[in-house]
Amino acid sequence: MTSPKKNRPYVLSIAGFDPSAGAGVLADVKCFEQHEVYGFGICTALTVQTDSDFIKNDWLAAGQIIDQLAPLLAKFPITACKIGLIKDSVVLLEVITYLKLHAPTLIIVVDPVLKASSGYEFHDWKDSLGILSPILRQIDLITPNYPEMLNMGGKAEVHATANTWAAHCPVLLKGGHLADKMGTDYLFEQGIVHELKPGVPKIYQKHGSGCVLSASTTAYLAKGSTLLNACTQAKQYIEHFLNSNNTLLGYHKL
Repeated sequence: MTSPKKNRPYVLSIAGFDPSAGAGVLADVKCFEQHEVYGFGICTALTVQTDSDFIKNDWLAAGQIIDQLAPLLAKFPITACKIGLIKDSVVLLEVITYLKLHAPTLIIVVDPVLKASSGYEFHDWKDSLGILSPILRQIDLITPNYPEMLNMGGKAEVHATANTWAAHCPVLLKGGHLADKMGTDYLFEQGIVHELKPGVPKIYQKHGSGCVLSASTTAYLAKGSTLLNACTQAKQYIEHFLNSNNTLLGYHKL
């Protein structure tokens, strides 16, 4: 048995287990492999779902997540971590605090999954800056889509909310749900707003596309890209993923 290539960064996905492998930890690890980073998967929830229907999920507690993390952090020099579906902000903070204690230089990207693409709601976080500011100060990027940013910002104007949050950490506002500029993303960092326009005129919707975009960004950051370059390259990757076929389950190929 051959060992992982030594020149590949080690990257973590902390996310739900989606049996369809379109989203969550399975999708992230497939994405990581295409980016030539070695992906580890930590389960946060066991879901019962397909690509189009979400039925139910069973949450894992913070202690169960940390039990999975501990031996990997002890053995491997993990470079970056993407956190997706997780029970709530209390569990999220506990996990991130553990990560920063045991791997202080770890790059952390949080993808706040509030609702499944099928419509199933996981969280309804209001006044989320108050709730999440201790988390935002410890991470390197948060990647909400427009409905998530609107919900977490208490229905305030989305760009204004993202700009306020960016005082704590950079925000990649994903534009897949934006009616007037469909597919245009915005990166808010250090007082600057970067507009990332779509590179293709049409796409096929995919289950887990938000997960994949965040995972791709994490992989590029692990390989040393700047934040802007990582988000730009990840946008190109997700467009290839979206147009890989006309079903809800995309194919991963760099």
